[in-house]
Amino acid sequence: MSDQKKMFRGTFLLTAATFTTQILGMLYLIPFYSIMGGEENLALYGYAYTPYTIMLSVAAAGVPGAVSKFVAKYNALGAYETSRKLYKSSLLVMMASGVIAFLALYFMAPVIAEAQSAAGGSGEHRWSTEDITSIIRVISFAVIVVPFMATWRGIFQGHESFGPTSVSSVVEQILRIAVLLSGAFIVINVLDGSIKTANEIAVFAAFVGAIGATVTLAVFWRKRKPMMAEQLAQDKSGINLSYEDMYKEIIRYGLPFIIVSVSIPVVLFIDQMTHNNALSLAGVPGSLQDSWFGMLNLTTHKLVMIPTAFASAFAITILPFITKNYQQKLFDNVHSQVKSMILMLLFFVIPAGIGMMILSAPIYTAFYSYNEIGIMILTFYAPVSIIISLFSVTCSIVQGIDKQHLTFYVVIIMLIIKAGINIPLIMNFYTPGAVMGTAIALGAGVIMNLIIIKKHGKIRFRAFVAPIFKIIACALMMLLSVEVVYYLLMMNINMEDMTKMTSVITLVITVPVGVIVYLFIGFKTGLADEVLGERAEKIRRRVKFL
Repeated sequence: MSDQKKMFRGTFLLTAATFTTQILGMLYLIPFYSIMGGEENLALYGYAYTPYTIMLSVAAAGVPGAVSKFVAKYNALGAYETSRKLYKSSLLVMMASGVIAFLALYFMAPVIAEAQSAAGGSGEHRWSTEDITSIIRVISFAVIVVPFMATWRGIFQGHESFGPTSVSSVVEQILRIAVLLSGAFIVINVLDGSIKTANEIAVFAAFVGAIGATVTLAVFWRKRKPMMAEQLAQDKSGINLSYEDMYKEIIRYGLPFIIVSVSIPVVLFIDQMTHNNALSLAGVPGSLQDSWFGMLNLTTHKLVMIPTAFASAFAITILPFITKNYQQKLFDNVHSQVKSMILMLLFFVIPAGIGMMILSAPIYTAFYSYNEIGIMILTFYAPVSIIISLFSVTCSIVQGIDKQHLTFYVVIIMLIIKAGINIPLIMNFYTPGAVMGTAIALGAGVIMNLIIIKKHGKIRFRAFVAPIFKIIACALMMLLSVEVVYYLLMMNINMEDMTKMTSVITLVITVPVGVIVYLFIGFKTGLADEVLGERAEKIRRRVKFL
């Protein structure tokens, strides 16, 4: 199988899995929101997840991505023994790293909680420092397992095998959601327990999901061992790196991965540390601050992460292939792969982002309940998913062309921008100001990444301009058709009287209209052929009207 076909196959598998986990991660919020009773009760859940995500990024120390790149590089050179030597030791290192990170997060929980509580703004707030400390300590148990599991996924990806990552991520999400919903329901409705206890059960579900994913990877590993043994027997490269040399290279690869993986959580953490104080300075009552923060950090964020599922899959898939071709100095292949990935990403993400923006009211109401502020935040946040996606993929490309050290400067500048403009924007525009700050900061990061890719990867971005304009034009025509249908449906419905049922009916009608119009125009204009290649013709044969 050619690299291009492997890359498309890997992208399909990971996109399907990531999209499934994102959909599940969104759908569970409907019953969870109902069980917990609103955004304010969900805020505690959000207070736990941001420091947990940051600690995970530090605990893994960028090793999963670095291992994927290392294995891909040395497999391309035929040095299979070197790859095996690295990944066997890296799993042991990650086990130790997980335990250390767990202890650090567990014992630092009071300090983190105090900082979050101090950033809580003025007025009465539901969650105390002790509450936040308790829930951070519960979720810290997941840190023991996740770095080991993520590194194992990186090993498979380095071997250009994406099925294990795909299946294990779905298993992880299903187990997590099952424990989260059943646990929260039993605590509140059967045992008559507290909202705090229900939140603690919900975050502990991350640990259960990680165990399930690790068991799934072990099953795949047992099946793949004979194939890896065959590769090992073919090693005639003569390359034999010492552990010291290997880990110097892993550290060189790993540090940028830490920076990239921690960038979005740190952006959220900046919001967490500034949001309520900025609202206080703007005169917003303390009783509203936690509720608005819950909408920003959890309810709308979960919805916006659905379009970015494509980016996650593309970023993971493209890295080993670009690394391989860059190491072999096949720059035309690198250009072709970068062009394919970016255009394919935009082909899906642009219509998804602007579609979510125009349908923000029925989407938010269908998943939660009608809330004017939540809908306004989602309207601003939805198109930012395009920028988040581009940032993720361009960072992966920069690392693939071996310029990962420059990623450090890109992310630091991006975070400085976010931290510098966040409070003024929130004071002027309230919670949507935090979304604007994210868009501006990540947009600057994307521009810097593209400059690096153009200079060092020999990518000819002029070839991207025409198809990107076509994608935007098709998306705008789709937007117009959806807007017309949406307007006709809403003529006899007062927006404030919108219910879950009317929202679902609205989405069932408008979303297919948008998808059909976009695909019809995309295929009839030849845009789909340019982006999807031979797969467009296969789709056309199956779907006759295209």
